[in-house]
Amino acid sequence: MAVLQDMREPGTWVEFIFISRIPGEDEGCRLQFKFCKAGQLVYDLEFGWTNITIRNYIKVTSHFPVEPLHSMPSKGLFMSFEKHLYQLDWEETGSEGCYRLRFLGSDQDFTLAVHEESVRSFGMAFSKEWEHAPSTVL
Repeated sequence: MAVLQDMREPGTWVEFIFISRIPGEDEGCRLQFKFCKAGQLVYDLEFGWTNITIRNYIKVTSHFPVEPLHSMPSKGLFMSFEKHLYQLDWEETGSEGCYRLRFLGSDQDFTLAVHEESVRSFGMAFSKEWEHAPSTVL
């Protein structure tokens, strides 16, 4: 599982678990997302993402914060066309390398205080989890 801990609030974190994956460019995966605050489970969601979104999510998190694309500032935003958790945005806070990171969707809005290195580690763990997710063949 890929877990990202809040650096200021013990027991506050998000977690992604890959349930299954269908290999292929135009296929996708089933995931489980959990958000805990102060040691209490606040949100537990099972949903699907395309492999395109997963690859892009890995790039954004493992190279966090992403550089401007084609000289256009990213303004701390990643969006996808998915139904759930379709937006990740971030804002640098007072300390160098520290960010307010928000996981957003139609019914989701969860915030963590994180350091950029922890987001990169999370992105790498997310990538490894994807690689080792149980395959489902159609």
